[in-house]
Amino acid sequence: MLAHSRSCQLRRKEYDLSSKQRKMNHYYRSPSNDQNQIPKRIKDAITSSCVEFVAQDSQSFKLLEGSGFVRLAKQLFDTGSILSSTTNIEIEDLLPDPTT
Repeated sequence: MLAHSRSCQLRRKEYDLSSKQRKMNHYYRSPSNDQNQIPKRIKDAITSSCVEFVAQDSQSFKLLEGSGFVRLAKQLFDTGSILSSTTNIEIEDLLPDPTT
């Protein structure tokens, strides 16, 4: 019985060490978790704006999946994060003239 008790204690120590070891998924973000970090009110506002965009400009929802649109959205997002919120810039000032 004493040998069994010692064996269990050794296994418990080995188990405790392995439970402290980080798992592989600790180093990777799950795409589904990233969506959960976006507040619902912001996600809903963006969805509403996209619906208005395709309806007002008579476009297809497929346009929102295009790599060009995604690049444009990313650039506008990055620009917004760089510019101070106190900067008085209208979005129209950022967009190119339609004749260019």
